[in-house]
Amino acid sequence: MGLATVPAPVVHAMRYVSDPGYGGIVGQSTGDSINIEAERATRGGGTYETGGGTSGPATERYFRSTQRFCELFDGLDDPTSDLSQGCADSERLLEGEQLECEADSYYLGALYRQTREIGADGTPGAWSASGEPVADQSCVTPADLAGEAERAFATLAIAPSPIVVQPPDGWTLVNVPTITYTQPGTQTLDTTLLGIPVQIRATPRSYAWDYGDGANPLTTTDPGAAYPHHTIAHTYDQPADQVQITLTTTWSGQFRITGTPTWTDVTGTAATTSAADPLRVYEARSRLVTDNLSD
Repeated sequence: MGLATVPAPVVHAMRYVSDPGYGGIVGQSTGDSINIEAERATRGGGTYETGGGTSGPATERYFRSTQRFCELFDGLDDPTSDLSQGCADSERLLEGEQLECEADSYYLGALYRQTREIGADGTPGAWSASGEPVADQSCVTPADLAGEAERAFATLAIAPSPIVVQPPDGWTLVNVPTITYTQPGTQTLDTTLLGIPVQIRATPRSYAWDYGDGANPLTTTDPGAAYPHHTIAHTYDQPADQVQITLTTTWSGQFRITGTPTWTDVTGTAATTSAADPLRVYEARSRLVTDNLSD
């Protein structure tokens, strides 16, 4: 089954109660724009409320339900609470057993909608006793999230690769190799896609070194190494008061639904750029001297 989404009516105000662990959202509305707020709720009991006017009371409410969620909150001290009422509604509406999703999938409860009237004085009435089924329960697979993963990977804050320069003191010499290397590592970032917790893994694939003297960048899959086992170096042929070495790293990505075992490749790549401290290039010249250098 595919990933079900809430229908998009013409809305001026919206309230969303999210699963735990997700950040809150606040906003405001003017004209035809949307005013959004968010707060936390227990997983499985999230509700989405929509209203018909700026900052006005919500007239529709969406909630997801599972039989396991209802069993968890069975026997609440306050059976009239919104949580308990939503559970009772879902018990009445949910047909059959909860789906058993594969190890790489994420269970998404059935989606229902409730409505209420707003009085002439602006006082909201009671929510409808039963919810209208909107979407059945489903198992969200990595394939359902692939497009969102691609978009997220292109914008995630991947830490740029560090640059190490040898010699290390901010200067080098003309006609002497200047060694550079990096020490990158795989990075795993936590985020959410369509409200579902996922992990995205970034792995460095190639490196483009620009040595700041007008020479073409050196592109390699080798991160380099320190002297005397170095594999990447650049020789400056002219002195310079200041050059700056930059490194552009290209990353490939994978993602998985948090808690599941299998990583899925992300289409496309991401790039980061890092810069070393300015480097001065000296020209060394030999001179005849009268001093005995052996002393």
